[in-house]
Amino acid sequence: MMRKTFTKVSLAVLLAASIGVPAFAGGALEQIDITGLPPSPIPGFIDGTLIPIRWDSRCLPIQYVVNNTQDPIPNPLGPAFLTLADATAAFQSAMNSWNQIPTSYISMQIVGTLANPGFRGFDMKNELTFRTTAGFGAIASSPSVSLAFDNTFLDGDDLDDDGDLDISSAITTCADVDGDGDIEYPAGFYEAGTIIDNDVQFNVKPTGLRFTTDPAAADAVARSVDLEATTVHELGHSLGLSHVADNNTSATNGDGTTMFPFIDTSDPVAELQARSLGSDDIAWASYFYPEGSEASGPGALQAGDVAFDSVYGLIKGTVTHGVFNQAIAGASVAAYDRNTGDFVASGFSGTVVLLVDPATGGLFLSDDPAHDIPNGNFVIPVPKGNYDVYVEALDGSPVPAANVSLSAQVGGLYGLLNFPEEYWNGNKEGAIEVRTGESKNVHVNEGQVRTGIDIVTNREINLNNFGTRDFVGFTGALGGSYYAVRIPASQIMAIAPGEDIYIHAAAFDTSMSDQSVPPLFAEATLATGSVSGATATIDLADPLETIAPFLAADTDFASFYFKNPHELGKRVKREIEKGEITDLFLVLRLPPAPFPGVSASPPLIGLDGGVAVNDVPIFGLSYFSADGVTFNQVANFNFRFQLILSETH
Repeated sequence: MMRKTFTKVSLAVLLAASIGVPAFAGGALEQIDITGLPPSPIPGFIDGTLIPIRWDSRCLPIQYVVNNTQDPIPNPLGPAFLTLADATAAFQSAMNSWNQIPTSYISMQIVGTLANPGFRGFDMKNELTFRTTAGFGAIASSPSVSLAFDNTFLDGDDLDDDGDLDISSAITTCADVDGDGDIEYPAGFYEAGTIIDNDVQFNVKPTGLRFTTDPAAADAVARSVDLEATTVHELGHSLGLSHVADNNTSATNGDGTTMFPFIDTSDPVAELQARSLGSDDIAWASYFYPEGSEASGPGALQAGDVAFDSVYGLIKGTVTHGVFNQAIAGASVAAYDRNTGDFVASGFSGTVVLLVDPATGGLFLSDDPAHDIPNGNFVIPVPKGNYDVYVEALDGSPVPAANVSLSAQVGGLYGLLNFPEEYWNGNKEGAIEVRTGESKNVHVNEGQVRTGIDIVTNREINLNNFGTRDFVGFTGALGGSYYAVRIPASQIMAIAPGEDIYIHAAAFDTSMSDQSVPPLFAEATLATGSVSGATATIDLADPLETIAPFLAADTDFASFYFKNPHELGKRVKREIEKGEITDLFLVLRLPPAPFPGVSASPPLIGLDGGVAVNDVPIFGLSYFSADGVTFNQVANFNFRFQLILSETH
């Protein structure tokens, strides 16, 4: 007797381009676990916990087939030129990027072709295809089917309900036992979250993209993209990896993590960089599929393998909202090399439990955040080293929660993704901190689990005289030019009247035309100054705080933390009261030309305004200077610079 086992398609995973294609993904990619049908506090529902998805080692290597019904591959921009053979070679090369990680036992192989004139689906065949449905709008996607509860598969079970048996007791590893092209699984126990079918699809419809394989063909055409780079990213999802929020490695390396959800198809350097895995990609593939974790089989050490525990340790902790005293789902917690400042790896916080309607499979919130987000736990796999740990919210810049996971979206629905960025600073953590830019060293040895990295987000006040970002600019600005925003003294004195304040940081909304170029400004400055009519005079010779150079952010706010927030706050208030300070200015200076990158564009700043009906007034607090001497008021935009302060208790 055939038995249908309940499975559920995980969240769609789409790769988005700079041309505005939407993208969605999971944290680690997620599935609801309803093993045991745990009762819910709400009658008529059961509790389901969001868990990561991944492959069972019995099904490695993952066996893929290439749909051979299109050869050459359609080209929506002109004559077809890409052969199926060249596409297949690019697919396998992308697989090898993951296969060759010495600390991970993941393995993927192309084993043949499939003549499918239709679309991919749940059929126990792992298909690579250029056929997509009419409504498909992404560059590519990697949808998986995974188990929603622990299962014991029996010989003869039919998982996809097609009349063909999918489980066999005659095998111990996944194989095409009956020679019909689909994969049979060995009988036995499988955990919730186990992937049992994965496909990768690429969009070559008339509204889709041209895929190239020759590095020399990578260009600045927005609707043309490198196939191998795209495939490397999608295969990361095939393994269960999520999108991440990290898009810049260092001040000298603009290359971000391969699993960042957006690829700049107008930047050929960025396209080709995405072929190579970043340190975060390697760390998570190794954490999910760690070499040396099994006595036999794929996870056992073989020639050329390196045990995960001989290279990596773990950073573990929690993230708690400092205002609401609630665990956070959807905080991105990153580890930076303390010696170089380079990004190394990151993880997302929070365990999420949702209400599940057993009749429909529908998912719901309970309206009790303590139930739905029982903890703010996170883990980050890192090589041996010393680290600064930094937390930021998935607030849309540079990545929205919807691009990462359902867990992160739950955090957003509860209003928890509104906290300021900060470093972990040990026993000084709290809702009010003297120095939010202070970081305590986190030392990790190989094979060590470093616990207790518990972060409490800060309760701060942002003086941000701007609305939503409408544009970025200015692409034609000359090297060495200055952008400035005035913070009137009256706004500062309105905070905690008669008491001290902390002035923690300035934050600048910045961006880049080319994803491969690091967002590096010549300097960032907090200075005093005054205005006369439509011009401002700023004392750059004797600034309150300055940093040079200043590594900003690509499509995000970048914080410039001040050395002594308490003393700075006292000084500013004192000198305002004495009439010695009339205004503060937040200043960014562009680096000298020529500017790197295919666009040859300077670093850009976020602009509010330039639209018929703006969401806030144009306040007249933004200024531009070509020489740093005369600053002229900008009448049509608010520059998105903000001063970050807090009360002292």
